Amino acid sequence: MLKKFSFLVFLLIFTTAFLGCDRIYRFLQKEGAEELELVGEIKPFERNEHVARVQARLKLFGYAIGNVDGILGANTRKAIEEFQEDNGIEPSRFIDRATWKQLMIYDEMGLIVNDEINPYMVQVALKNAGYNIGKIDGKLGPKSTEMLKTFQKNEKLKPDGRIGFRTLSALSRYLPLSE
Repeated sequence: MLKKFSFLVFLLIFTTAFLGCDRIYRFLQKEGAEELELVGEIKPFERNEHVARVQARLKLFGYAIGNVDGILGANTRKAIEEFQEDNGIEPSRFIDRATWKQLMIYDEMGLIVNDEINPYMVQVALKNAGYNIGKIDGKLGPKSTEMLKTFQKNEKLKPDGRIGFRTLSALSRYLPLSE
């Protein structure tokens, strides 16, 4: 019995020394290791800029995260899970590569710039979809907002003039990927 225990201790020390703790962590907790690679170390009650960016994006998309404080708490984990479920990603509550990619997908098209909706590209998408918004000026004035509501209604979305994830998804069909 003592020999088996000694062997297991030796094996653990050997594995840690030659493979490193990171490899063991990746083996035991894939999602957590992937999150660590993407956002860095998450310390309780300490702000993390990558987490703040995820929170800002989730809030922009209409998910309830509370405050954008850079702290990965229960509200943010729940919002991540809901976002994953809504986007066909295996819900893990962790920020994995698939989740990060989906959170940042509209940056590629220019619909989001500096973590904010880009009104210019919203107008371009509406115009490409056949809506008469008038002059493309980068401002969501009354005419653009009215056309946005009509667009939402025709896309079977809530016609509230607000631009969340579903509206961005519908608008993205009318924009080419930027190169």
